[in-house]
Parts: sequence; structure tokens; C-alpha cells
Amino acid sequence: MNKAFLFDIDGVVVDSENVWKPVEILMLERVLGKNIASSMGDLTGLGISGVYEKARSMSSHATREELVRGYDECAVYVYSHAEITEGIDDLAKKLVALHFEIGFVTQSPHRWIDGIIERLPFKNDIRIVISLDEHLDLKSKPSPDGYLEALKALDADTRNSFVLEDSNPGIASAKAAGAYVIGFRGNLVPGYEQTGADAYADTMGEVAILVDRLAIRP
Repeated sequence: MNKAFLFDIDGVVVDSENVWKPVEILMLERVLGKNIASSMGDLTGLGISGVYEKARSMSSHATREELVRGYDECAVYVYSHAEITEGIDDLAKKLVALHFEIGFVTQSPHRWIDGIIERLPFKNDIRIVISLDEHLDLKSKPSPDGYLEALKALDADTRNSFVLEDSNPGIASAKAAGAYVIGFRGNLVPGYEQTGADAYADTMGEVAILVDRLAIRP
């Protein structure tokens, strides 16, 4: 069997969470109304479906289509301003040298993140990209469905595979799938506290050190 290294995208591959926050707040106030928007709390890692369900639980009358349009408008701005996370190319080179199968599992739709993937120097080494927003057969994070699907598609041994995540729903998802989970703290919004990972890293260099220390050699 293979070994896999799976990345979340927002807040991991790309430093987007701090760009998302202010534009998301304004959009939610417009779509949901200020009272509901101000009561939504932290939305990191929920994805559109998770935000919609949370808004519905708070008696929002906004439709999913209205929320999708709002997020699509925000995404144009966010992904034209967010930077690729420093050091990720060097990490990818190490992963390739160690014979890892590289994949992405994200809540975001392809129309948001395809441009980000095109900007990555290691794009040709990416074996699978799973967008949970576009897989109606897979439950969103914190369900393990997306990571289990990626590991299965890559014929990967879960015990020898890693996941790099930033949000707590993502960490819970990867842990439930059985992989070794690294919580990436380099792009977190101020005040966000991660829980549940096997290890934590502030830079891609620190991630590389963890992989070098823990990975089974080819």
C-alpha cells in the first residue's frame, strides 16, 4: 500500500482565513441580517453547507442559493489577495522524495480553489483533489468521509499517512479517518485555538521536520 500526505487548502495551502474574515462578516450581515450574522460565532472550517445549516438553526430565512452567491462574490476577492503559504513547495519536494502520494481535501468548491492549485509549483504531483462541497455523497468535516475517500483512492495505508489541517472540524475529520494529524498554526486568525491534533506546527519547515522524524522510509 501507499502512504499519503493530505492537505486542507484554506488556511493551510493558502493564507486565506485572515482575508476571508472581514469580507465574510459583511456578506453575512447582508444575506442573513445583522442580528443573525453577529450571533453565528466562529465559522472556521464549516464550509458553505455548515454555515447554511447553522444559520437555519438560528431561524434564518436566507436560501442556500443566496448564501452561495454571497460566498462566490467573496471568493473572487479572497483568492486574488491570499498568498500561497511560505515553504509549502519545499515541503512538497520532501514528500515526493519520501514517496508520499499528495492529495487535497477541502470544503471549498473547485471554482474557488482551482486557481490556487494552478499557482503551486508542485501541482503536477497532486494525485487527488476532493471538494466536499461538490460531493453530495460525502459528509462535510468533521465527518471523516472526505479523508477516507482520498485515502481509499490513493490506496494508502492510514497508519503511515499524514493530514495537515488548521480548523478543529478538519482536525476531527482527519483523526476520525485514522491518519496522523498535524495542526498547522501558521495562518490562524487571532484567538483561534486548535485542539485534538497529534502534533502542531507554526511553519511548513516544522511540518517537514515532523514528517522526516515520523515517516517510514521507502
